[in-house]
Amino acid sequence: MNQQTMKSIKELGNKFINLYENLTNADSSWENRQYDFYLIFGQTEENKSPWIKTNWKSDFEPYFDLLIKQNVILKETGIRVTKYKPEKRISKKENEEFVYHSDINLGRLKWDEKSHEKWTTPNKTENHFLDFELWSPIWTICEKRQSPPEIFISISNERDFEKKRDIKFGYFIVVAIAKSLKLDSKPIMKELSERINSKATILKTRRWGKPEKAGNWTFVNWIQDTFSNGIYKEKNLHSLEFDKLEFEPIWEVIYRHK
Repeated sequence: MNQQTMKSIKELGNKFINLYENLTNADSSWENRQYDFYLIFGQTEENKSPWIKTNWKSDFEPYFDLLIKQNVILKETGIRVTKYKPEKRISKKENEEFVYHSDINLGRLKWDEKSHEKWTTPNKTENHFLDFELWSPIWTICEKRQSPPEIFISISNERDFEKKRDIKFGYFIVVAIAKSLKLDSKPIMKELSERINSKATILKTRRWGKPEKAGNWTFVNWIQDTFSNGIYKEKNLHSLEFDKLEFEPIWEVIYRHK
């Protein structure tokens, strides 16, 4: 077999590989859709939290906005937020006072200033922020078309109600961007991470609905159910030394705190 024939076979093989990758990336099913999958581990200082109104407006919203505006169906972006307010109550059985955390009803939230004003919190408040979830497009559209969103973002508060938990990072952010968008998100995520001086921002490719295990990292749930507990050596990340977590080669490290 001469050199020219070998070259032709190799080129043909590469075409088949590219075709397979294109078909795979185009698969938009719940199970198989591929994403640029980022995890951001935030600083422990509570006054740097993303749900604080001033922080959100200056440090987080502008960068997420750059991502979300890449989606042609921006108007159909939906947000869900869980917040609680403490209420003093008296137990009927013991007749003792206790603190009950009741849900704050925020109504329908979109990606706009009015909604951001509603769900973010002032710097000093007794209300407890639990989590934030953004779907673009909104989950109802995803259900109708039987396909996960182009962009998904979640923010979890790693503190407990009493703020007694020993934490290694104050908040945990998941950002998933469908590869079919062909969006170069790395520069945006790096700039965001530098701005907030995240403890770490890491990136890998992941399918929306496929459990996976790679090295010490395990994901048993779909992307929208990604939380910090159990994903590394199946342990609570707050029980481990953060600086000793092994990211590479499973992840690409976009940023580490300085």
